[in-house]
Amino acid sequence: MSLFKKKPTADKAVVGGGDSSMFGITLDQLKELMDVRGKELMEKLNSSEYNGVKGILEKLKVDGTKGLDSNNQQDLEQRRIAYGKNEIPPKPMKTFLRLCWDAFHDMLLVILLICAVVSIGLSFYKPPHEGGEGKEDEPNIEWIEGVAILVAVLVVVLVTAFNDWRKERQFRGLQDKIEKDQQTSVIRDNRIQQIPVSELVVGDLCFIKYGDLLPADGLVAQASDLKIDESSITGETDLVKKNEKEDVGLISGTHVMEGSGRMIVVGVGLNSQ
Repeated sequence: MSLFKKKPTADKAVVGGGDSSMFGITLDQLKELMDVRGKELMEKLNSSEYNGVKGILEKLKVDGTKGLDSNNQQDLEQRRIAYGKNEIPPKPMKTFLRLCWDAFHDMLLVILLICAVVSIGLSFYKPPHEGGEGKEDEPNIEWIEGVAILVAVLVVVLVTAFNDWRKERQFRGLQDKIEKDQQTSVIRDNRIQQIPVSELVVGDLCFIKYGDLLPADGLVAQASDLKIDESSITGETDLVKKNEKEDVGLISGTHVMEGSGRMIVVGVGLNSQ
């Protein structure tokens, strides 16, 4: 990886919004649906536009029992094109020059730099000698002290910037490894399978249980005493009961604290809450 090259940003495949003509619902419609909560969500979901969770399953062409076909890669890819991938692109790494600039903002280094400039400036100042006698034959070496300070500041800035760049690179490598190793349970081919979270697509049926971190936005398709901790999103400390009749909205990043259930994925990656 180059010290000076920025990491590329997300491509259109990650964002989604492509051709969704093979499905009965668009990305914008799903995002609009998940923008509301509680009773408002239930009213909107049960309107003629969506026709409830069953209608969402039909529009997304999902079998509510068997789930998606894991062997139909064309269908899975089309879902990624239409609704996006379950990935959050990381922020671009700071360039080495930017890290140098950040390191230079240390107050001690700024003071040393000012001292170095003043020292070099004074080294070339020659006040008139009294009596007309001077030491013009002696070489001027007073500037060396100021230059030495400048070199020391430069070395500190470069070393600090390089260490920061190396640490950030190691951190991102570890983060990528953790994300790749993270698994989630989905129902495909009429059985529960473990797949990487990044492979999750809109239309997947997720099996969720106590202790799970929800990997995407979804709607409850079936619940058994399901309670969710939404404090990270809403700030409310009370657990929220989820079921097919009262509240079906599930938000990415929240935790399952009680019960279990099935969730139909309707928002992934950048298009999730």
